[in-house]
Amino acid sequence: MDTIFEKVLPPKTGLAVEVEAGQRLRVIDLEGQQVVDMALFNRENLREKLSTSYSRTRYIPAPGAEYVPRDALTVGDTLMSTTCRPMMEIVADTPEPKGVHDVHNRMCNRYLYESHGVGPRDGCHEIITGVMEPYGIGYEDIPDTMDLFMNYHHDCAERRWIIDYPVSKPGDYIEFEARMPLVVGLSNCPMDVLAPCNAYNCTPVKVEVRG
Repeated sequence: MDTIFEKVLPPKTGLAVEVEAGQRLRVIDLEGQQVVDMALFNRENLREKLSTSYSRTRYIPAPGAEYVPRDALTVGDTLMSTTCRPMMEIVADTPEPKGVHDVHNRMCNRYLYESHGVGPRDGCHEIITGVMEPYGIGYEDIPDTMDLFMNYHHDCAERRWIIDYPVSKPGDYIEFEARMPLVVGLSNCPMDVLAPCNAYNCTPVKVEVRG
């Protein structure tokens, strides 16, 4: 496939990019251990957006397959919308182990930083809101994101969630194939305090659209 769009996102910046059905979106972790928060919107009806809970639990099953709600998504899994329609399919996922992309946590925001005494500073919520503003999308319209490369897992013994160091290495990527025309809102996560979400060092990533 030909690369029809590419952009390097500096640390703590965002991007809105349009992707046609059948095109592929690739997000590349250039230096390793950098999280990218991703929100999806149906370009033909912006009220329809990504649902991470439906993506975990309303996946497209193989014929006769057992119903198994999952806690991680990787190659072959489908990102579903708030109306339970397929938005994108994961077609490549190079970090090892595969599937280390958060689909449970809500994105960072100003309140998180300020409440812990490290603000004021914008979080992914504010960054994605900023890039989606030309589409008429407001702060309250941003859905829960899929947090690419974020190592967020549950400790059953401690009954708590853990934000751990990412497993992605320089050049690792995740790639999706669009199933409908989309506007994709991305935030190159700005968190370099509180937790090792980005190994306390925010770095650039590259975004490509291929078709």
